[in-house]
Parts: sequence; structure tokens; C-alpha cells
Amino acid sequence: MHSQSEEDYIKTIYYLGLENKVVSTNDIASNLKTKPSSVSDMLKKLANKKYIYYKKYNGSSLTKKGKEIALSIIRKHRLWETFLVNQLGFGWDKVHMIAE
Repeated sequence: MHSQSEEDYIKTIYYLGLENKVVSTNDIASNLKTKPSSVSDMLKKLANKKYIYYKKYNGSSLTKKGKEIALSIIRKHRLWETFLVNQLGFGWDKVHMIAE
């Protein structure tokens, strides 16, 4: 089981890593609207759990396990969005935050 915060970091690294294989701490901090020092702390935790490769001052990237987790999180999110639209009648413009 992963905390919401861990999932947010994993998703962020996944999306930012689509453009560049290695994601900088500052890019993650900017995306999550947090301090780089907080990002560094979380990256160390994720690296210890073998979800990311992390080298101080060089950024991070997902491991195979981390990528599988990211894709699972994204898949579940999209399923919830689809359910909310198709079964409960929400508009697509409303479901992202609810599914989150």
C-alpha cells in the first residue's frame, strides 16, 4: 500500500519522465507546488522502496516496479472517471478531482 503522497510523486515522475528520462528535483517541486528539500526527502524514501532510481543533483527516474505502480494508479484513476461519467452522469469536466 502506498500513501497518497507517494502516489502523487510516482505519477509526477512518470508524466514528467515521458519527455525526459530523468526528472529533476526542481521540476517535481514545481509540479507538486512544494519545496525541493521536501521532494529530496520523498525521493530518498521512494528510492529505498526501489520505486525510483535517484542520484542527488542528477534527478530521478522510475524503476520497472515504479512504472508498474504509476500505470496502475493512472489506470484506476481513468476507470473511476469513466464510472463517474457513464454510471453517475457526471460531466467529464467535473470528474478529475473526484476520481483523484
